[in-house]
Amino acid sequence: MIARRRAWALAAVVSLAVAASAPRVARADSDTDALSLADTATANTSAHRDWQASFEFAMGNYNQASQTTSAELADTARVSSLLSYDGSFAPGWRAVFSNRLDAGWRANVGQYNAIDTLKQAYLSWQPNSTTIVDAGRVNLREGVAQGFNPTDFFKTNAVRSIVSIDPASLRENRLGSVMLRSQVLWSGGSLSGLVSPKLASQPSNATFNPDFGATNNQTRYLLTLTQRLFGTVAPQWLLYGGDGISPQLGLNVTTLLGDATTGFIEYSGGRSPTFGAQPDSTDAFHSKLAAGFTHTFTNNLSLTVEYDYDGASADRATWNQLAFDPARYWQYRTAINDAQELMTRQALFSYATWQDALMRHLDLTAMLHYDLVDHSYSTWLEARYHWPRADVAIQWQTNHGASHSTYGADSQRQVLQALTTFFF
Repeated sequence: MIARRRAWALAAVVSLAVAASAPRVARADSDTDALSLADTATANTSAHRDWQASFEFAMGNYNQASQTTSAELADTARVSSLLSYDGSFAPGWRAVFSNRLDAGWRANVGQYNAIDTLKQAYLSWQPNSTTIVDAGRVNLREGVAQGFNPTDFFKTNAVRSIVSIDPASLRENRLGSVMLRSQVLWSGGSLSGLVSPKLASQPSNATFNPDFGATNNQTRYLLTLTQRLFGTVAPQWLLYGGDGISPQLGLNVTTLLGDATTGFIEYSGGRSPTFGAQPDSTDAFHSKLAAGFTHTFTNNLSLTVEYDYDGASADRATWNQLAFDPARYWQYRTAINDAQELMTRQALFSYATWQDALMRHLDLTAMLHYDLVDHSYSTWLEARYHWPRADVAIQWQTNHGASHSTYGADSQRQVLQALTTFFF
């Protein structure tokens, strides 16, 4: 049985390249943007729109929908609105604001829920071409991998409402952290430092609460250095820590492996608690790694294959022990989900996109999460058609595995969602 599952998973990775959708560029972090700014001196903003808004309506069909928390994919009907502003209001000054409101109805339990996510609200001051100072709530997204980001240190507790399991959606539609950040730029490099203070102790489930207790419940810092070495290779080094957090060292590197292939490595390491360990256990040194490649074919098909490792998560022995201790098992799953870490120590991730597939404006996407410890897996497929001011999409997610496995224990074994998004 296990051998057949492994064979199926390997076949699924290959089939993703044949079945799915649009070229996906590795996500740029703040320091990559800073490098671009330093090299170009002035940005071309002629096509930039300060205000942007969207409205989305979704209908879902689930084989189970018994969750009572707002961060689960269980809404039979959902409406969402997004309002954002990014503009300059004076020479050298810029304001950034982004807010998302999700409201849903769960027919099987007769429950209405609504949650507001204040993603960003900060002021940015650029006194000269090489210095930037930001103050306020910033959604800082670090990392060059796609499925798992060891250096995305500000992701913990940041997601208030899950509307899609696409990693790009999880990184974009989340709370930022209040911080004071400064960046110094030079040709081919940048240095940034930030402090994120403690503002509250407990998270809040209230609809319109800014939820500082989720993102700013301890004082933290992050130092980031990026320096181009040769060609397009510009490693990013990170040092993260804070109250009750041992220093964590991070590294992000991307490199061209060919005319159409990009390789990437993302690593973090430091002393930290072990998820699932006994309460009296001490911290230990843990490494986390995401490594893989993205290949773009000539027909606008792009495929990413990624290996993920999380030394702080459960290995096979610990995972088997948790299955016989329901209280610890569900406590462990909750902690992992809140921290957005790997459920077990090793996983495989694959993401394929095909832009203008079969016809113009039709994008197909396929994603696979495969747990290398318990051999459970999850698949996600999307077909999306674009108009100038609207999108229509159908998404299908399936989870497979034993009852206490990473994906087999999910409340929904199957999720089918249709949605329409209007852009203003």
